[in-house]
Amino acid sequence: MRLSEITKKLEKAFPKDIAESWDNVGLLVGEKNKDIKKIQISLDATEKVIEEAVKNNADLIITHHPLIFSPLKAINDSTLLGKKIMKLIKNDIALYSMHTNLDSAENGLNKYVAEIIGARESKIIAENYRDVYKLAVYVPKENHKEVLKKVQETGVSLEGYDDVSYSTECIERYRISGEDNAHTVDNIKVEVIGEKGKMFQLLNEIRKIHPYDQVPYEIFSVENRYLKGGIGRVFSLEKPVLFKEYVNLVKEKLSIENLRIVAENEEKSVKKVAVVNGSGMSFFKKIKKLGVDVFVTGDIKYHEALDAAEEGLNLIDLGHYESEHFFNRLVVRELIELTDVETYIMNEKPIFKYR
Repeated sequence: MRLSEITKKLEKAFPKDIAESWDNVGLLVGEKNKDIKKIQISLDATEKVIEEAVKNNADLIITHHPLIFSPLKAINDSTLLGKKIMKLIKNDIALYSMHTNLDSAENGLNKYVAEIIGARESKIIAENYRDVYKLAVYVPKENHKEVLKKVQETGVSLEGYDDVSYSTECIERYRISGEDNAHTVDNIKVEVIGEKGKMFQLLNEIRKIHPYDQVPYEIFSVENRYLKGGIGRVFSLEKPVLFKEYVNLVKEKLSIENLRIVAENEEKSVKKVAVVNGSGMSFFKKIKKLGVDVFVTGDIKYHEALDAAEEGLNLIDLGHYESEHFFNRLVVRELIELTDVETYIMNEKPIFKYR
């Protein structure tokens, strides 16, 4: 199966455009039309992970954390990052990453973890909305179906619907400079609404098949708000429990032996819970306004914990790895129907050890 077919399936569930602006997701190393027979799923692209992929003849590594975040000035063996990239290229292994787009997706990692620790229904904490545009193209009737085919091939999707367009019959009237008589042509106006980048991509594709040298079109931003996802989930437990009891429930459900807590009162009743997997303390102020009883996240720093304690908000620090290694399950869930591709999971153990 071609890599582009695999990424198209993944991006339907975890669209790249819902990633945070600072993030770097998608195909980071490799050729999009490469033939894929074996996929390794790993949280991080460490040297051991890449070596395992080489050993197992994997064609593709799918990670949660992107290997490349910042622009590169050079790729050579003088840096760890350079060595990793060179090994991937040398062994013809593609690297594809899904990070905050997988966290934020409708059925992404934040929601998945929330459901494990007691959510029946949950709401997004920090909502993000799509930058939506409308493209209207005028085309002769005989070329109408070709344009609709391009809409389908481009993969325009919005609010759970694919390939949505609106076609209206219209008459084009024009007069060539220097001539007396006007000409008329029966046209179809095809209108499509979608994410900004997709609209310009679609326009470029239509230009390839449109019979006119100068394609008549309109493209503009619309005020419609379409939720594209968001970080974190907030939910209410079915019934209140003591904080110390909820800590034990979280440890059991997530199979975590040790975690850190911040709690002035472990006998405090817990009903409303917020969760942000990975490092979530940047959302502390927003979460405090939600009136939650406990915030579940990872990578909590000392002064962040101190502030939370003084604010009276109990914290559960799962650890970064511990809150995100479920990434593997979500990827497998999306790829399980691919019968002609072998998938396996390779994760290293958490980097931190407890004595």
